[in-house]
Amino acid sequence: MKNAIAIIAMLFALTTGKATTIHAIEPQDASKSPIQYRVSFRQAANHRVEIEVSVPTDGSASLRLMMPVWTPGSYLVREYARQIESISAYNAITNAPLKIDKLDKNHWSVETAGAQEITLRYVLYGREMGVRTNWIESDFTFLTGAATFITREDALERPHIVRLDALPQWPQIATSLPAQDSRDPWTRIASNYDTLVDSPIVLGDIDLQSTKIGSAQHHLATLGTDQLWDTRKAMKDAAKIIELEQKFWGETPYSDYWFLNLATESGGGLEHDNSCVLMTSRWAQKQRSKYIDWLALVSHEFFHAWNVRRLRPKILKTYDYNSEQYMRELWIAEGLTSYYDELFVVRAGLSTPKEYLERISKQIQSVQTTPGRNIQSLEESSFDTWIKFYRPDENAANSRISYYGKGAIVGLILDAEIRSKTSNQKSLDDCMRTLWQRHRGTGYDNQDFINIVSEITGSPMQEWFQKMLSSGDEMNFAPLLECYGLRWKPKDGDKGKDGDKKMAENEGDSGDAPAATPAIVGIELVNQSGKGMIEKVSRNGAASAAGIQAGDELVGWDGYRVTPENWSERLGLYKVGSTVNALVTRRGKLLEIRVELTAQPTESWNLVRLESPTPEQEARWKSWLQIVEIAANAK
Repeated sequence: MKNAIAIIAMLFALTTGKATTIHAIEPQDASKSPIQYRVSFRQAANHRVEIEVSVPTDGSASLRLMMPVWTPGSYLVREYARQIESISAYNAITNAPLKIDKLDKNHWSVETAGAQEITLRYVLYGREMGVRTNWIESDFTFLTGAATFITREDALERPHIVRLDALPQWPQIATSLPAQDSRDPWTRIASNYDTLVDSPIVLGDIDLQSTKIGSAQHHLATLGTDQLWDTRKAMKDAAKIIELEQKFWGETPYSDYWFLNLATESGGGLEHDNSCVLMTSRWAQKQRSKYIDWLALVSHEFFHAWNVRRLRPKILKTYDYNSEQYMRELWIAEGLTSYYDELFVVRAGLSTPKEYLERISKQIQSVQTTPGRNIQSLEESSFDTWIKFYRPDENAANSRISYYGKGAIVGLILDAEIRSKTSNQKSLDDCMRTLWQRHRGTGYDNQDFINIVSEITGSPMQEWFQKMLSSGDEMNFAPLLECYGLRWKPKDGDKGKDGDKKMAENEGDSGDAPAATPAIVGIELVNQSGKGMIEKVSRNGAASAAGIQAGDELVGWDGYRVTPENWSERLGLYKVGSTVNALVTRRGKLLEIRVELTAQPTESWNLVRLESPTPEQEARWKSWLQIVEIAANAK
């Protein structure tokens, strides 16, 4: 038998062989006895998995068992135990039933009756397509650790062994968990429970592309593309991003890394120490914008291998699987990661500078057209993620702002600020590396980061961050425009060679966007069973001022029938200043509401380069995007 250290260090393989037994660890003492799982997929066609757990008792009269209520990287209490359909406990030797009581939503107590080991059996339902939940079916299975494995609450540091009884149509397994034995890919070992939770598992017909980059092996395990992806190209492109991010941080803190790429016609990603989950469409590689989205997702989740996985906010240094862990630093963990994801794609040469400006312009527009940016601060957005971010409602845009979106724009502006203050000698890159070097072991808070930025710029930055993080004040884009030689492109298109001069005259030195233009009414109209239902109402729009509410049905506009299909065209016929009678129904009652189409500021947030940037702006532009020559179409 191999000892625990040797087993954990063993490289794992992806093959088609199957073993039939679990090879137990030879413990040096009882405290090292592993917790072992056997996972059966006999009911996979019905989205169920049967799990049997062998739990040593160490002579205890009772055991307290636990299942997480959330998973690291996704800050919402998801109540994973709600998917357990049945659970029972037995003496592992005699198979005699043992008394098991549910203590609360995610804890159980088992009376051991003197047994040295108990067997827990439970059936779990999994049919929620997402990067943080379980999906179980005959074609393939995706398991999230937190949503799957019950453990002994006082034994989280013990090894946890998982034996997977895969179905015949699943020839491969993909996971960052190492194999216990190189001859048996279906038995995996986690050095502790945190590692088990942190290591999602995919079973199915997997296309595997592997390559060594730097000192580590990297694997792209793709499932479900129906051969509509060129996975060799995807791995080659991802490798360019991987190499850049390794160089960015200066060290590679892992030996093997897995990209679990699931073409499930879904979306999203979730980071782990040595792997990440990516969900996409089988058609994504056929559309350039969608493929760049995927590359940005690769960049984002891989950046997390450093930022938020190993370099964490202090509150996350130890995970509490039973409760929320409140923090104000998600704008760093997620927002700055969102800033760098697109940046590494263009630095890798996988998108053009012109495309990059177009994509970040959309990010800016998304933030600047969200009324909630003036209501909720970036710190509040981070702190309240547990109750707000993952639970949007019809009023979300009016009262909230995303720490992903606004955090990315703060990173964009901050990078320009640092480059300008240091004559392009330092950047946000240096701040992130310094944060890594000083706080990867201790964790960080906002003040730690502010101190580093102040040190690197040689300027006190407390007031700057106070405005950006703790208030709903508008962001000042002037440093961004000035730093790289950018301007806002008017809505009616570029004005030609004289455009820079005209824009400068309009904007002055403030960096503000162009003058105000008329706004739309401020409603989102959707078709629900043939009815034009008002799904959302913007707090700054004419409809809100008139008293129209989300949930109203819009029947008529100015005496004529309107539908979601002709709404935009009809609205375009009316000038600002017009007064219109809107006919709506509210809980079955007809209401006529007068709407005054007043002008609202709707700036252009489309960034383009100046025709004639200064030499300093040109140098900062090239340094920022890490390009030697600027393509003609980038201007």
